[in-house]
Amino acid sequence: MPTALPAHVAAANRLTSRWCAAAGTGDFVLSGCGVWPLLALLASAADEPGRSELATATGISAADGHTRALDLLRTLAEADSVSAALGLWVRRDLPLRPEWSQRLPAGTVETLTDQAALDTWANDHTDGLIEKFPLPIDAATVLVLATALVARTRWEDPFRRTTMEVTDGPWRGHRGPALRRFSSRPRQAGVLGAGKPVTRVIVHGTEDLDVHLLLGEDTPGTVLTIGLDALDGTIPTRTDLPAGTEAPGLRVRAVPDRGQGDSLEILLPPFEIRSLHNLIDQSALFGLTTVSDSARGHFPAMSARPLCVDQAAQDVFARFTETGFDAAAVTALSMILGSARLPRPGHTVLHTTATFDRPFGFLAVHRPTGLAVVAGWVAHPGR
Repeated sequence: MPTALPAHVAAANRLTSRWCAAAGTGDFVLSGCGVWPLLALLASAADEPGRSELATATGISAADGHTRALDLLRTLAEADSVSAALGLWVRRDLPLRPEWSQRLPAGTVETLTDQAALDTWANDHTDGLIEKFPLPIDAATVLVLATALVARTRWEDPFRRTTMEVTDGPWRGHRGPALRRFSSRPRQAGVLGAGKPVTRVIVHGTEDLDVHLLLGEDTPGTVLTIGLDALDGTIPTRTDLPAGTEAPGLRVRAVPDRGQGDSLEILLPPFEIRSLHNLIDQSALFGLTTVSDSARGHFPAMSARPLCVDQAAQDVFARFTETGFDAAAVTALSMILGSARLPRPGHTVLHTTATFDRPFGFLAVHRPTGLAVVAGWVAHPGR
């Protein structure tokens, strides 16, 4: 049965799903929840037709954009394993409308100075995982708006290092490092959906962040969307798996009981992925088509001066190791002035194995709310 997620969480997850569908089939990581608050804030200040385009991208009304953006940032800031920041830098000669800017959190608005100050902000608000701001500024830049988030968790049960040798499938012939873990909680593994099922294994963090590993036979976008839809129960999930169950990379067998009880064995390669996304290249996805037109201004509720979006980008990083998971994202957009430029014997127990020896997806999920902080795809194993 579907479980209602908070409106801002559900909307951010839907943007993540659409972005995953457009992200291709190579290695990638992205943070829809890093972009979403910026788009919602822009929608609240934009005029038509950009206002409607941004509202469509966020999945909420433009009138609610300012409030919902701050709701999402508050959700991230209040999490145990995640922190988030919002930054707004304005050139000294650009007046902002106080009815818009004064609704932002205290300390958000600063004077735009130089690239080094933005780099320092990115580094400080991602614990050093992202050292440089993802956008360059120049003399034409009058405003910069950005979010930064960092997510860190240690595993409840750490993995141990081993090696993986793959004999068939897309990674056939690969031999490289791997992580293996045995646990007594087989219900951390499940099968999502019907038709072409997706195997999901949840790796629990010690606080409130989990990583969902997803393996299926469809495109990365479809596999990740199924994982996202399972967060609110839209896609059915089976975790009570009988002996004989098979799904991508997953097998459940009855084995002699030697006192260990039901068990789950996970094998996967460690991974470290960094992606730099130019959001203007996918302007329709993010509702930026009209508001990046420099022929005129688009944000009358933000400033009396004509403003248009000049650049928009995200630098995002994710790392899965034997001890835990780290991720960070800095999402930024810059503006210029409009027109400036473009155990019992005899009994058996169940042993479940989940082997990620082919391309797979992952979601870092804030457990209390179901918010996907980052999503990604491991197309190639590390060596």
